[in-house]
Amino acid sequence: MLSQLYNVVRSIFYVKYSYRSESHKVIIFPSKTEPCAGAIVILHGWGANCRDLVPLADSFNTNGFRFLFPEGPFDVPSTSGEGKGWFAFPPTESFETERQKSRSEIFQILDDLKREGIPTDRIFLIGFSQGASMCLDVALNYKHRVAGVAILSGFLMDQEILPKRNDLPISLPIFWGHGLYDPLIPVKLGKQSRHALVDVGFHVEWHEYPMAHQIVPEELEDVRQFLDGLFPDSDKVVP
Repeated sequence: MLSQLYNVVRSIFYVKYSYRSESHKVIIFPSKTEPCAGAIVILHGWGANCRDLVPLADSFNTNGFRFLFPEGPFDVPSTSGEGKGWFAFPPTESFETERQKSRSEIFQILDDLKREGIPTDRIFLIGFSQGASMCLDVALNYKHRVAGVAILSGFLMDQEILPKRNDLPISLPIFWGHGLYDPLIPVKLGKQSRHALVDVGFHVEWHEYPMAHQIVPEELEDVRQFLDGLFPDSDKVVP
């Protein structure tokens, strides 16, 4: 009964996240332990919003973790303001400006989590589609290495400049799942992204699924196992 009540309360715990002078929307599910053992930040895809991937919070064995579901800051055309994105798609002249803004907002969330006492190496990023690409962009450019990242049907931006960088977090654990029949972000692009990362020294745990542009239970189970490997104490508090 108490567990059911907790899930109800957790599902309606909806807050405004203050970002400088703006109001950045984030759904936050508090951990079941205090202080919490870490945080998982999940980014939605293009045209969705912060509510889209909320059900994923019950897919992992991470009761001790806080879940955060930020919302992309940009309106997607023809969605009546409901659909959001992290950057222009297809790319336009505003792409870089929008990507930098989204990156800065996620950086701010990570900074605030750190100030609240959650170490950066206890913060894991998960993203789907455009949100996956944004997660990878954040993980490769944040000033501290995060615990890891799960890329679900995404792609790597800036492949061509990766070999020129000498500040990459090479030890970053990366999970990559992709659909063999993805019509939006073809698996070929995912493989090219993986090869670009591996070529500069990253280890990428690659998974393919007989699916289109979507998330399937088998993929979530693989992500859960990946998380269990990184956080065997996920139900415990931070020392």
